[in-house]
Amino acid sequence: MTYRLIRTATALVATGLLAGCSIYHSITGYMSSDKAALCPDAVILANTASLPAFNPAAAGDPSDVVYRVAMTNVTTRCEYDKSEKTADASLKIFLHAERPPGGGETSYRVPYYVAVTSGGDILEKKIYWLKLAFDAHAVSSDADIVVDSVIVKYATDKTAYDYHLLVGFQLTKAQLDYNNKIGPYEP
Repeated sequence: MTYRLIRTATALVATGLLAGCSIYHSITGYMSSDKAALCPDAVILANTASLPAFNPAAAGDPSDVVYRVAMTNVTTRCEYDKSEKTADASLKIFLHAERPPGGGETSYRVPYYVAVTSGGDILEKKIYWLKLAFDAHAVSSDADIVVDSVIVKYATDKTAYDYHLLVGFQLTKAQLDYNNKIGPYEP
């Protein structure tokens, strides 16, 4: 009988500990998902997701693309300050570039932007430059860039869902026209 009582007591204690553990994970999961919901989302603007670089000697001939770089993904993390109603977001943008075969080692300066939007309006836009490098004879290059801090100040009547972080390449009119004509996929 004593053995049965000890076994029952042990089972009850173990059940209580497991339930406590489950409740702890449920609460921490809810809190972290709630914190994530306070961050604005980050998206790549489709018609500026790709930058075709034309040969300057070809007088703007779109068939002569020296290289093409595309944003393939963006992730974000942020710290939310409830008293200030601000989110300090950091972004990681993933890139893939291609060029014709046979090139030597080279690098290019490529302009890209990060914009804060709400209700279809651009509230803030900042231009950055990245260094895109190709090794000798490489036809492709993958990279990622990190934007450390984008501050989003929430209006008193707005929530995180009202704000968006847009990223893309800062294009010339010729590059934008090319992207609109070709679409998101190179032939």
